[in-house]
Amino acid sequence: MFLVIIFLSPVYFLVRKRWFGFVLNAILYILAWMTIMFFGIGVLFWALGVGHAFWVYREDEMRRQADLIGAAVAKSRAEG
Repeated sequence: MFLVIIFLSPVYFLVRKRWFGFVLNAILYILAWMTIMFFGIGVLFWALGVGHAFWVYREDEMRRQADLIGAAVAKSRAEG
């Protein structure tokens, strides 16, 4: 998933069905490609898109981990 986030960050949001994130990231990705020739400004737009995708990815992973821990704690309390 990391390679998808780095090279095609809008696809990450498309796979996760997060439509607002997809539109926002697609705009940043298109701006990056359109302005890459102008003194590297496109790198800024690309970095913003990748940063946004990694932020959401980390948030999803932390939420998944918290759910796993919560389920394990609930199970151990129910047993004991």
